[in-house]
Amino acid sequence: MTAHTDNAATVFAQPPTEPVEWPAEVWSTIDTALSWLLWCSIVACIVALMVCGAVLVNQRKSTGTQVVEDATVARIMLCAAVIGSASGIAQAVLA
Repeated sequence: MTAHTDNAATVFAQPPTEPVEWPAEVWSTIDTALSWLLWCSIVACIVALMVCGAVLVNQRKSTGTQVVEDATVARIMLCAAVIGSASGIAQAVLA
């Protein structure tokens, strides 16, 4: 009896022999969510570039204290450009 249940447990513990394919309804929902996420990230990166550029201009023109260091703002702008580019590439790959 235990040998029979051990064999059954061994069979159930094996990975599937064929790749599991998702139904079209599931894949279309995931594809739509990823597409929206990518577009939102591109828009957020463009906004971040504009805001950081405005902060750099404001800090250069003002004679008071700086809110954020110029190097930090430059790093944020660089990261926003990289993330925005990666989002665009991912959007092209998903299409």
